[in-house]
Amino acid sequence: MKYTVTVSGQRVDLEIDFNDPRKIEAQVSGRKYVLDSKTVEPGVYWFNWDSRSIELRVTPALEGYIVSVDGHQHAVEIVDTRTALRKAAHHGHDGEVELRAPMPGKIVKVLLQAGTVVSANQGILVMEAMKMQNEIKSPKDGVVKRIAVQEGSAVNSGDLLTIVE
Repeated sequence: MKYTVTVSGQRVDLEIDFNDPRKIEAQVSGRKYVLDSKTVEPGVYWFNWDSRSIELRVTPALEGYIVSVDGHQHAVEIVDTRTALRKAAHHGHDGEVELRAPMPGKIVKVLLQAGTVVSANQGILVMEAMKMQNEIKSPKDGVVKRIAVQEGSAVNSGDLLTIVE
């Protein structure tokens, strides 16, 4: 399964294979890991990776989870595609608004050009991610200041797509 995860404010692309409950195969930002795993108790997990024993404590939080590892706490939010697109489109409405890619994908259509007057919820471009096409919409009335991508271009999570002013 593929996820976009925010860990302590940084976006991370995560792909996990849960075929064997005692072993997890994970790809984190392109790097592959194989871990032996065990649930110790609800919210406490043990992993063995590269001859290292790792204990994780996961506590639900207001937005996501707090994950404790080796005495360090990390705020973690797992974002599905639709939630990520919504957040990317609606973070702040005053002044310039940067719309960023919520996950890796491909720009399949640019609907508007820089300098175009745009209404709130009007489509600016179409991005394909995980075999789904999602229209990236303006979060406010304004002017498209910049289109930072082209049709057919690949984007990574967090890449700038467009700016609306």
